[in-house]
Amino acid sequence: MDLLPPDTKAQESGEYVVLARKYRPRDFSTMIGQEALVRTLRNAFETGRLAHAFLLAGVRGVGKTTTARIVARALNCQEDGRTTPAADPCGHCESCRAISEDRSVDVLEIDAASHTGVDNIRELLDGVRYAPVSSRYKIYIIDEVHMLSKGAFNALLKTLEEPPAHVKFLFATTEADRVPITVRSRCQRFDLRRISADDLATFFATLVEKEGVTIEDAALQLIARAADGSARDGLSLLDQAIALSQGNVTSDDVRAMLGLSDQSRILDLFKAIASGEPEEALALFDALYADGADPAGVIRSLSEFVHDLTRLHVTRGKADLGPGEANREAIMELGRGLSMPQLSRFWQAGLAGLSEVQSAFQPSMAAEMVVMRLCYLAQMPDPSSLIAQMRDAGASGAPPPGDSGPRVTLAPTGAPVSASDSAPKAPMPAKSLPIEAPAPQQTDDTSAIAPKSAAAAPALVYDEEPPIPEAPEWDDLPPMDDIPTSMDEFDGEGELQPEPEPEVLTLPGGFDGLVDMVSEHGSPLLAAQMAEDVHFVSFEPPRLELRLTSRAPRDLPKQVQDTILDLTGERLTVALSDAEGDVPLAEARRNARQAELEQAAKHPTVQAALQAFPSAKVQDVRYKPHATPQE
Repeated sequence: MDLLPPDTKAQESGEYVVLARKYRPRDFSTMIGQEALVRTLRNAFETGRLAHAFLLAGVRGVGKTTTARIVARALNCQEDGRTTPAADPCGHCESCRAISEDRSVDVLEIDAASHTGVDNIRELLDGVRYAPVSSRYKIYIIDEVHMLSKGAFNALLKTLEEPPAHVKFLFATTEADRVPITVRSRCQRFDLRRISADDLATFFATLVEKEGVTIEDAALQLIARAADGSARDGLSLLDQAIALSQGNVTSDDVRAMLGLSDQSRILDLFKAIASGEPEEALALFDALYADGADPAGVIRSLSEFVHDLTRLHVTRGKADLGPGEANREAIMELGRGLSMPQLSRFWQAGLAGLSEVQSAFQPSMAAEMVVMRLCYLAQMPDPSSLIAQMRDAGASGAPPPGDSGPRVTLAPTGAPVSASDSAPKAPMPAKSLPIEAPAPQQTDDTSAIAPKSAAAAPALVYDEEPPIPEAPEWDDLPPMDDIPTSMDEFDGEGELQPEPEPEVLTLPGGFDGLVDMVSEHGSPLLAAQMAEDVHFVSFEPPRLELRLTSRAPRDLPKQVQDTILDLTGERLTVALSDAEGDVPLAEARRNARQAELEQAAKHPTVQAALQAFPSAKVQDVRYKPHATPQE
């Protein structure tokens, strides 16, 4: 590989040149990982289809500024009296050397981060109208162009759209989205992609050979992965590793430098976690921490290990494990005992735990908590197998899948259990039909007063959405002046529905029906007082006998009479009695609801669920349509 020679000035002064500067590519042939960009630019130079402005975008260290300098040399290369741009700059002519040494008067490179104002851009553009001094083109390289102010971008627009023939603009940025669209639309954009770890490792291997350094392949892979697609970051890490090991770089040196843990020890730690052994896992973590491992690095290594195991599952054991290839057999054996749902839960917990460790006041404590959380997460049963176990446990006494058994909701211990609100309510009858309710059976046992059962009034459940009528044609709609405010007043064909007849209600035969009618059509507050603060004695229409509690308002009988008269047009006589009467209706309903919950808890399927989740309790019981409660 043809690499740029060391900096001559640095050599003369005895100054060390870092690898990122020493081996900066000098032409397109020495660029790595940017094949699409190189092919496009080569073809543009060979065919003469060169844009007047280029926008180079990408993450840090992938070669944006280096590409801009190569393009500048290619545009101005004058090898052997050449009069046109060259796809491969020679690097030896006066123009190429001047650009490489940053002394060309026709190539101006500025940093937009320190020249953000409109005055800076105006000063720069003042020289656009002058022809180049010694080169073919006058080239402006603006690095981190997204840092320019709004006024600076506006000042640049006109010149950028119609520059003189001798001017080229080269922009580089890590945040292309922050560049105004008006600027982006005037440029030919190239997105430099992240360089793969394999390409970086191959490049580093060639480089260390020229440097006369011995390095293990595993160490190269570690550095390439830590570089995260950035050649400059990788070269900086490689420089540091060479200085650390004095010319013989091992994977252990790189791991220590990067704060990573030994792969075999991470494997042992993950085995303890997957086995659900928190004591052993904590001991292994403490040993790693005592040896200088970074807590966040340990959690990151565990997450990377989970990622590798997941890739093994997806690729059926064919995935490349990178630095873990030395322990491939042990990793494969461990992976066979884990399912994809388990690995997914480990990944989510590790990802959340990593952010906790990075932001914690004591990272080691946070990392220990993450390790313990992963251990107990490994002990959790798989949801699918748990459901199968519950079905098997309740098979002897549980009804078949299509039966009418109760549907139970479990709540954590300490959660409030609804006594009446969560019970399924009967659907409201149509407004055109009278409300009827049977009279309750009188008995000495006051707990016999129960709410309407689900068998008598099942909740409506639709398997499919009700059909939606087709929209009417515009010509069939009435004039705008006649359209009411509510679209519900149209029928399926777009015609106005007739005014509904006044609602006709009749006096129900039972006290609970009377309370429900007042709640639904009259005053919910009055209905609540009738249910909570009244002892029912007797109801023989049109006479109702009650005994009020101390909480009930004194005018409650008159309120009930007036409300019933407004709703039904019938006069109801409400008399106060000294008889004991029944317990308040709301209390009776709560007692019945609690009995229903206790009965549901005895169901075999529910018993299996409660054994699987000891901290849960029965919260609600719901019945399927047209079902009857299980005895």
